[in-house]
Amino acid sequence: MAGLFFALFFTLPAVLITVISAAAVFFIGRYCGMKKADFIIAGAVFALSAAYVSAYTSLRYDPVTAFDGREGSFSGEITDIRHYSGGKAQYTLNGRIEGSGRTKLTVYTDELDAQYGDTVQIGSCTFAVPDGDYLYDNTDRLRSEGIFLTAEDAEDITLTHNDTHRLRRRIIDYRERMCSRFCEEMGAENGEFLAGMVFGQTSGIDSGIRTSLSRCGIAHMLAVSGLHVSIAAFLLMELLRKLRMKRIIAFGILNVFIAVMILLADSPVSAVRAAIMLDMMYAAGLFRRQNDTFTALSAAVLLICLVNPYSVFSSGFWLSVTGTFGIGVAAPYFVRSMPEGALWRTLSGLIGMLCTMLCILPLSMLYFDETSLISPAMNVFIVPLCTVILIAGLVYVFTGGAVSLLAPARYMIEAVLTIADRISRLGFTHFSAGENIIRLAFLLAFAVALVQLIVKRRRITAYAAAAACSLLFVCSSVYRYERFTTLYVAVLGSGNNAAAVVTYRGQTSVIDLSGHYRSPAYVRKYLMQNGIDSVDMLVLTERVHSQYSAYTGEFSHIGIEAFAAPEELSLYGGKVTDTFGAEGFFCDCGHYTLTFEDGVFTVNCGGEKLNIIDGRSSKTAEGKCIFYGLVPEDVRDEYACPEDIGSNIEIELSEDGVNSIRRLKCHTLI
Repeated sequence: MAGLFFALFFTLPAVLITVISAAAVFFIGRYCGMKKADFIIAGAVFALSAAYVSAYTSLRYDPVTAFDGREGSFSGEITDIRHYSGGKAQYTLNGRIEGSGRTKLTVYTDELDAQYGDTVQIGSCTFAVPDGDYLYDNTDRLRSEGIFLTAEDAEDITLTHNDTHRLRRRIIDYRERMCSRFCEEMGAENGEFLAGMVFGQTSGIDSGIRTSLSRCGIAHMLAVSGLHVSIAAFLLMELLRKLRMKRIIAFGILNVFIAVMILLADSPVSAVRAAIMLDMMYAAGLFRRQNDTFTALSAAVLLICLVNPYSVFSSGFWLSVTGTFGIGVAAPYFVRSMPEGALWRTLSGLIGMLCTMLCILPLSMLYFDETSLISPAMNVFIVPLCTVILIAGLVYVFTGGAVSLLAPARYMIEAVLTIADRISRLGFTHFSAGENIIRLAFLLAFAVALVQLIVKRRRITAYAAAAACSLLFVCSSVYRYERFTTLYVAVLGSGNNAAAVVTYRGQTSVIDLSGHYRSPAYVRKYLMQNGIDSVDMLVLTERVHSQYSAYTGEFSHIGIEAFAAPEELSLYGGKVTDTFGAEGFFCDCGHYTLTFEDGVFTVNCGGEKLNIIDGRSSKTAEGKCIFYGLVPEDVRDEYACPEDIGSNIEIELSEDGVNSIRRLKCHTLI
């Protein structure tokens, strides 16, 4: 794993990496009493893993990404389909670029009424390496799935229906039929939730529900992982045991069952990891060998990375591995001396969930906008209820609906969603942090691991973890206070679509500049990352009615105190609304003023003006000009520096002018 990590995530020279790694192995190895043979094995495996990644990159990744920016044609079979609103879809194709080696790419286009295995021919397109922005980073996700290119500006697309992949088509059709039945018998909201639990299909779940579950620390119930696979395997093995099935035959049936379950869930890496570990556990009993969680986890990681070393770019991979380490390795280590009894078992469960939360804390801070602080308690008391719901769903699916427990499951789902919604609205349940605090979290996690490695005492390690958490929260408080006393202006969006967010001393104003339906998602992400749960003023300038619906839908956990909109479009069902006409919008916020006039948004701080302007308009204004969208060359040359162009930037403003401009981007492990 060290070899894979260094080879993929560091751009340092190979010699320097080798020296650093050798020094670390020597220090740790000598302290742990490693022998000469151990050092040789460690060095050989490190070199082998690094060489394997380098070879994979040279033979698989580099030849494909060499087409970046080039135009050409493509033909391939559909291996995945993602449907979007407005009659759009994204297809993953496995084929050849103008007769070259096979590769995968994605194309976003109109619905083609296609199925898995059908062939898509693209007459012409521009190949590009997948990219992302502040809202969502496609690069790591697609790279972890072995997809290294996208087809942009695709034209002359033709579809050929093929009678292939029958098994997968039947599995997908069966899954869709079960999801529809869930919704029919339990209601849309409850059915989508159960579909998420059983199949990991979360596209239909409202963003507000996902936020509630995330803040409560139980969002992992919507990802098919170890818990799901273990429950399904336990139910099957108990049934086979009662039928007195021979162990070898039962083991074979279990593997087929798990394979089908993984295919139903679209083969997430977390489920694959869980399946490998579960297979090793049952195989150990079958062949009368011992099973160790740490060894099984390491073996699962090894097998996954041998097939695709780029799996380490997946957030699901890291969350699954660290979560399993927390619940299967760290938790037993800290609770193994607990006395017997119901009270002690409950306490052991809380400690186990706390260990899991601490193990995934840096990663959850990295990948999600917020981190739950109450997940240990919620997992102890709510997950058993979710387990019953999951069992009801699995029984229904694997009996084809012949055995239905959906009626009681519906009431349990409603209870879970109600509890999660109410608790998630309490301020102490979640925590958000900036990039510097996230880096500190990883550094502190490494320090705690080093303490355990050197001292090897549970109490000292627990003290170190408590001190690390205290330091993390203290530094986060200092960071929040620094942001509280500084005026920030964020320009968020994609392309020619933008919204601005102004924050200072607890006061937040949002100005939607383009009226695009995706802008609320960008604003929501920014507010949640910075721990802002209330907007004082939301100014809508375009497509007011639709944007009002979009913002209120996205801001299910963010309050909006007042709206402002053009006078002729001011119907908001009793909401407090300020109106403005052709003269534009003006608001005196004390330390600064906000003005929107003739398409130009201006923040005036002590006489220093910051203007946010659509680059296509070729307008100018007094003061600093920030252009977003497609900026004409003459405007670009005369006014704009590279950092002044585009959306997803954060500007620190004071009476002295613009102090800094920072590019916002989606957090990744790199």
